[in-house]
Amino acid sequence: MNSFSVSESISQGWELAKKHGLLLALFVLVIGIITSILNSFTLPSGFMEGYTKALTQNDPDAMMQLLNSSSTSAASIIVSIIQTVVYVLFLAGFCATILKLTRGIMAKVSLEGFKMSAMTYLKYFAVCVIVGLIVGIGTALCVIPGIFFAIRLAFAEWYILDHPEAGIGEAISASWKMTKGNFWSVFGLQLCEFGIILLGYLCCCIGVLFAVPFAMFVESCAYTTLHENLAYENLETATVNEYQKDEH
Repeated sequence: MNSFSVSESISQGWELAKKHGLLLALFVLVIGIITSILNSFTLPSGFMEGYTKALTQNDPDAMMQLLNSSSTSAASIIVSIIQTVVYVLFLAGFCATILKLTRGIMAKVSLEGFKMSAMTYLKYFAVCVIVGLIVGIGTALCVIPGIFFAIRLAFAEWYILDHPEAGIGEAISASWKMTKGNFWSVFGLQLCEFGIILLGYLCCCIGVLFAVPFAMFVESCAYTTLHENLAYENLETATVNEYQKDEH
């Protein structure tokens, strides 16, 4: 059983990012372009002209009016739903690719990671929604429970991609078990990932294209270690139970 180390996950993630990060940055760029195109469909005619004018005239009321008018239309709501679905489905394939590269199942970046069954995509989407709701409710009640649930359920999405045959409840339960006794380490890991993304934005924003794969590799390395530990614990428990059964 390997001990979980944030620094080791970052080190392993960096090595993988140096090898595959630039190609994966193209994936991030593509989804960014698609998102921008979808967003443009929701903007009313003359929006950019009006917004630029309000910005140059330092008129916050006019800017808020324009933003509110563009965000409450039926078209905006529909496109937002489509945008969310496209993003989550992309994220599923992207994370699956990251995980396969981490484990050496894939030698180089390709679309192989996106070749999953429709059921796997649906389960991943469902896990994201359920975890999001749990974290959202916890945050609404009090920020601390939201943070707690976000950390304890951080690897549920990874688990469902790693075990497409598993149920949604099993994925959530597995993440809960993996983070047991590792709360502060995973919390520190999440802070490091946030810092990596922030540094990417500070590098003229374009740096985030590389920072995203780097951060995802870090999380994938952490998941791999914690998953191996969970498998070892399950095997050890099963062995003990089998031994006790034979004794009786």
